[in-house]
Amino acid sequence: MQQPQVDLRYIPRSESAGPRVRLTVFRDKGSAILDLGHTVVQEFCQPTSESQIDVLQAFRESVPDLLRILNGVIAATPPGGAVIVTSEMLKTQPKPNAA
Repeated sequence: MQQPQVDLRYIPRSESAGPRVRLTVFRDKGSAILDLGHTVVQEFCQPTSESQIDVLQAFRESVPDLLRILNGVIAATPPGGAVIVTSEMLKTQPKPNAA
């Protein structure tokens, strides 16, 4: 099974929204965009600091687990569609490396 191609982007805080990470999953039928807000990234990925470098590094390490947990959400997202990922969506599965 081939791993999907993904693109990660850190979206800085704006006047209307807090910082977030955008994960674009490229599929044969069109891309799916997943936006994870700062709080969701902090809870799931647990970066060592709030710096862009640390947040993206922790997020990169969590991508395989995120793809596994959100597989159904990604499959149901229409081509070019976007989903705002919530903490509740990630709580349906155990955290990565949970003993």
